[in-house]
Amino acid sequence: MDGEWLELAECGLMAPHLFSGAGLDPTKWSGLALGMGLDRALMLRKGVPDIRLLRSTDERIAKQMLDLSRWKPVSQMPSIRRDISIVVPADLDAEVLGDRVRTALGEQAEDLESVELLALTSYGELPEPARKRLRIREGQANALIRLVLRPLARTMTDPQANQIRDDVYLALHEGPVKELIAG
Repeated sequence: MDGEWLELAECGLMAPHLFSGAGLDPTKWSGLALGMGLDRALMLRKGVPDIRLLRSTDERIAKQMLDLSRWKPVSQMPSIRRDISIVVPADLDAEVLGDRVRTALGEQAEDLESVELLALTSYGELPEPARKRLRIREGQANALIRLVLRPLARTMTDPQANQIRDDVYLALHEGPVKELIAG
């Protein structure tokens, strides 16, 4: 839309049959039909590239239509999900976790649709076999994290998703036991 004309208030003469249908003589009456083009104004304000997106039922798109913030492209490619169990500081919160994941991925963070902290279980709440397996210490917790990956313009393969999972695992995991899946 950069530098292109955009018609916001399209207008034209009313069709004569509309007057007849309203019981008015079309030879004596005329009028203008005006469409305000609010959809187009919204597209321009948000930077939405396709008018069909305004009525999408896709939750990722519909949520963006609730305010006037800039449009964030949404991939139509299938998502791929990876869950990770890691050892982290016990006071880790979800916002910091998301920031750390995006930092670890660098440019690949564009492929990350969401990061969700599913569970954070402290050392004291973990069963003894889990503590031994993870070799977790006091002041640490076991975090179950869900990564949802969905590149904008291509389909991601399982090996690519596994490598991203392992990159995040190695960047965030603070335990001595490493469980990698990419090889």
